[in-house]
Amino acid sequence: MTTFEQAMNEVLETSRYDFLTGRRVDIRELLGEITGRFFTWLINNLDFNMPTGIGGNARTIATIFTIIVVILIMIALVVLIRAYRRSRIPKRHNLQDIFEEIKNHTVDELLELSNTAESRRVAVRYKYIAAILWLNENDIIVIEPSDTNKLILRQIKESAPSLVAPFSKIAEGFHLTWFGHKAFGDDDFAVFNEAVEKTIGGVIFHA
Repeated sequence: MTTFEQAMNEVLETSRYDFLTGRRVDIRELLGEITGRFFTWLINNLDFNMPTGIGGNARTIATIFTIIVVILIMIALVVLIRAYRRSRIPKRHNLQDIFEEIKNHTVDELLELSNTAESRRVAVRYKYIAAILWLNENDIIVIEPSDTNKLILRQIKESAPSLVAPFSKIAEGFHLTWFGHKAFGDDDFAVFNEAVEKTIGGVIFHA
């Protein structure tokens, strides 16, 4: 029988975002399932044939109290996980911070800066900017400093639907590395580079 601690560890492990597969577990569904398991275990292991009198009342109260505490813990866990996820979202996620680089560089220059970047995190940033600039130069999108990835994807969907999937991976990769400080492994970076190649038509660069 799965213990409560093991069940909570399962929640924390399986709720992590998997960049390569794009899978995000529905935390509410998972918590509901684990809550059901726990209460099934609780019912099976408690003796409800309690004697009457003071002792019986005390055990009944203790059982109810335990159930209430468990419910409160589950609610608190959901709140904490949601708060953690919100904290990972950048407060400024528009193009304002990178607009000067978009205006003052060419796509080739940005890709070269990426190839010579001092870190993989910076390389991802330059390739993200290069992708946006290429889309803008090829009249797939029209960008403004206040634009967000959501608005960019909406334009891509209207003008070049086949690029929605690869640009989504580029935007997610940039978000995870630049704002979330996620360390990209070789496989993650290969997936990101493949998305950039699919977005920037005909451009060849070194990974």
